Amino acid sequence: MKERLKNFHHSAVFICLVLAIVLDVVLEALGRHSLFKAISYVWSQPLIFLYNCSIIFFTLTLSLLMRKRIFGYCVISFAWLILGITNCIVLGFRITPFSAIDMLMARNTITIIDKYFNVWQIVLIAALLFVALAAIIVLFIKSPTVTGNIYRTRTTVFIVATFFCVMLFTKIALNAQTISDNFANLATAYNNYGFVYCFSNSVVDVGIGQPGDYSEDKMLEIKDDLDSVGTTDSKLGKDKPNVIFVQLESFMDPSYVKCLTFNENPIPNFTKLKEECTSGFLTMPAIGAGTDSSEFEVLTGFNVAYFGAGEYPYKTILGKQTIESMATQLKLDGYSTHAMHNHDGTFYDRYKVYKNMGFDTFTPMEYMYNLEHTQKNWEKDNVLTGEIMKTLYSTTGRDFIFTVSVQGHGRYPSELDEENYSYPIKVAGTGDESLDTQWTYYCNQLHEMDDFIGKLIDRLTAYDEPVVLVMYGDHLPGFEITEDDITNGDLYQTEYFVWSNMKNFPVEDEDIEAYQLSTKVFDMLGFEKSYVQKFQSKYKPGYANYDDDLENIEYDMLYGQRYMYPDGWPYEPTNMKYGISKIRISE
Repeated sequence: MKERLKNFHHSAVFICLVLAIVLDVVLEALGRHSLFKAISYVWSQPLIFLYNCSIIFFTLTLSLLMRKRIFGYCVISFAWLILGITNCIVLGFRITPFSAIDMLMARNTITIIDKYFNVWQIVLIAALLFVALAAIIVLFIKSPTVTGNIYRTRTTVFIVATFFCVMLFTKIALNAQTISDNFANLATAYNNYGFVYCFSNSVVDVGIGQPGDYSEDKMLEIKDDLDSVGTTDSKLGKDKPNVIFVQLESFMDPSYVKCLTFNENPIPNFTKLKEECTSGFLTMPAIGAGTDSSEFEVLTGFNVAYFGAGEYPYKTILGKQTIESMATQLKLDGYSTHAMHNHDGTFYDRYKVYKNMGFDTFTPMEYMYNLEHTQKNWEKDNVLTGEIMKTLYSTTGRDFIFTVSVQGHGRYPSELDEENYSYPIKVAGTGDESLDTQWTYYCNQLHEMDDFIGKLIDRLTAYDEPVVLVMYGDHLPGFEITEDDITNGDLYQTEYFVWSNMKNFPVEDEDIEAYQLSTKVFDMLGFEKSYVQKFQSKYKPGYANYDDDLENIEYDMLYGQRYMYPDGWPYEPTNMKYGISKIRISE
């Protein structure tokens, strides 16, 4: 028996190699929801497949330093399988695959797990995790122990050599453009380059790397160029209208989905407003998830693409770093600045981030009364009308209000609770009764969100101060649709409109990027702009140095020496208050 064990462990490297190949096939099958698609990927991309295997192989070689090697093989393999299964589950709820940044959302995910799984599913998951933990403990106890000299020095040299080989393979593959470390579309990257590489890249690729041409001279040159950018000749801003931005969760015009039919238009108010007001398509940085990335681009004018793959800046840098934003800019013009969100105030760390973005107050759901909930227990948007009006009346001066809604959030159920909720919008056409039901549920949420839009417009029309209202969808909903399934042919496009109660407000339709929206509104009003807005106003995507200059600006403000601010960084965290009304204990 001992001789057989000895021979078995002498073949440890071979075991690691076989395990790496098997694991990668399983991980790809989980990520593609199909073993056939995984095999097709291996056949069509053998070099990328082997490269992914090399990463797994490196992690498995760490077990060679352990005397209980079988335990090491199993634990490392189990860790990869947990990641693969998590990715499989995540892709069942959204289009964006699982990345390392999602692990920072674990605390928030626990608070909303009941919206995605029923009680028995949660119990089953907990039971499986308990069984897995128990199995690991038993495995550790029962695993045979390698006796004698395990040559740790040689093994360490081998592991280090394996690591440098993986790094060399990565460099060669990047130079040959076989893989890429710039993931414009995370889902496409996972599909093309494999789960293992993309997930591993998301672990190490965080923040904005220093651009190769970053220097004090370059940043001062950019500063001098932008200092010459003035305001537009619009006179609309002379009365300092109240400015309200409303980001609508998973909001889209469902008539763009080719196969769907409706008994009536689910969003009549939005349809009417986008036809009458300034409107257009808005290209967002995310699909099916990533709300904070959308609001980050709108609030700051920054392009999130320069950050790490799948990174949420709210979870990495903005909780500890101030930033230039619409709020900081409007505060310079005397505005009071308010944020509100009809969901948990800690979600995406907004309770930290909004201080660093220049907001005076933040009203999360914890400070809202008379909340109503959807069948999936998301907070309905109808509460926001009163909260917005209350905020406007709370100050004597002008207000900037940034609102994030939540009602349209997935997951969408395949059964309707018609005893407790009404579903006037009927949807058909997918060819799948369960999917038709999910679309019916979603479109009825849209219908209620659209009713909120109409009622807010009515209240603002009667309001006695000038108001500019901007509304837009943060990303498409988490249905498995392709670009061929929608008439506009772009899964990253939502829509926006700009409405005002001021007379002769212009109509300037334009399709733009999310990070250009605030600049467009400021230019329409003739407002003084921030540095990033000045850049977005003067230069458009397609300009030769657009990406390079914008990346340098973003790096300089968040990670660099802030050469553009020779007199010192002007932004400090605000003493942000929660809610608008003073809270008193009466008894």
